[in-house]
Amino acid sequence: MIVEILILTLERFLRFLPILVVAIVLAKTLRLYISEDKIGLLLKAERRKILVPSLLGLATPGPLATYLPLLKVLQESGLPLSIVAAFITSQTLVGPLRAFLEVDLFGLPFFAFRVAASFVIAISIGECFHLLSKRLT
Repeated sequence: MIVEILILTLERFLRFLPILVVAIVLAKTLRLYISEDKIGLLLKAERRKILVPSLLGLATPGPLATYLPLLKVLQESGLPLSIVAAFITSQTLVGPLRAFLEVDLFGLPFFAFRVAASFVIAISIGECFHLLSKRLT
């Protein structure tokens, strides 16, 4: 039983590894070719808009680990932790690839309510981080 679980875990990791490598390369490429000033200007306009990263988190497919390197680069370039937290929370709670399975198993009303609740939670987490940001940094 344990050997089967280990084999299954290894197979999933090997399928996930190329996506993680691409995410790391993309994050490092962004860091090399886009100046921190340009990223900073873009992010200052979005600094208080937690709604956008929460929506992006809802819509992004795949595991969160593929987005973490990019988020780290953006955070080092000035992206507020509130936006990072909102995206991570939203992306973790809802995955568009699960939608079909959840709707099939539990129905559309359940899925719609779960997505709405997850969205509210992500915005709340982002706002909490925004309020506590001075103490976190």
